[in-house]
Amino acid sequence: MPTGVAVVCESENCLAVYLAVKTGDTDEERSAAEVSEMARKAAEGDGWVVSFGIGQAVMTCPGCADGRGPVVERGTCQRCMGLVDTESRCVYCLHQAEPEQAGEG
Repeated sequence: MPTGVAVVCESENCLAVYLAVKTGDTDEERSAAEVSEMARKAAEGDGWVVSFGIGQAVMTCPGCADGRGPVVERGTCQRCMGLVDTESRCVYCLHQAEPEQAGEG
């Protein structure tokens, strides 16, 4: 059964979520550390900011990192799950979605 690993923004009151790694749809075994590293790299590659706290990574969504967050309204943005406007653009991270992916326009 397919499953996934999500990354969440750790800024106060932020609802941003990023589905970083899909797992479970192959027979390939991965360690938890390997999956976490893959998730961190995927999120970083999509504009999430990674800093390091005491012994662990601290994730910040693109909207909070650029001062447009926190994400307070959920939507269909594939980068942060934020609200997408009528022009298929996330109002938080400014990710431009394909019109058929936006679903809120």
